[in-house]
Amino acid sequence: MIELLRKVPLFSELNEGELASIAKLASSIDVQKKNIVVQEFAPGDSMYVILSGEVKISTYSVDGREVVLALLGKGSFFGEMSLLDEQPRSATVTTMTDAKLAHIRRRDLVPLLMERPAITLKLLSEITSRLRRTSRVLERISSMDVPHRLYAYIVDHCHRFGQPKSDGRYSTVLPTHQLLADQLSTSRETISRAISTLKKEGILLQGDGRGKMSVDVDALEERIDDF
Repeated sequence: MIELLRKVPLFSELNEGELASIAKLASSIDVQKKNIVVQEFAPGDSMYVILSGEVKISTYSVDGREVVLALLGKGSFFGEMSLLDEQPRSATVTTMTDAKLAHIRRRDLVPLLMERPAITLKLLSEITSRLRRTSRVLERISSMDVPHRLYAYIVDHCHRFGQPKSDGRYSTVLPTHQLLADQLSTSRETISRAISTLKKEGILLQGDGRGKMSVDVDALEERIDDF
């Protein structure tokens, strides 16, 4: 557990003793693909750290449509809001792949947060970053047409998860068209048409493997600036 937690950005600067303290609080659980880990509106008293695998964070509109708020992978965490304010869960978390999670209960973690301000500051920093990203997404959805929402999403995705290449492009794995549609408040067909156009223009080049793309980020940023 210590070696797994050492790779999590939230805990990366802790010393051996501090990591051991966290490891004692965490229990490891394995969750199969397409299982709900956290249910929106359910009581919450714990947080989870993703040791391997991927999850999606989603909520549902009044008409029952799923709205995907974020996709999280190894090293990320979720459930921290209910852990801090003891309010019901604000969203549903579902595994996208088989996942290994570290489960930490509020009653165990809060005393440690009081003792280790560095962990608390990192936790708050990540929460703030997520709120800023959510704010940007909502702004784009309200002010941009679908193609430009997609351009902005791909640019942000490349900077966060992609690998820059010597030719100036980024290599990354994009979510499925349906997941993109769910995050950008549109239909899968609309996303498919927009991506097909970007491929024809050479801005997106298909890589080896499902969803893997070579992306001309500069070209996308120019289109966003011209909007």
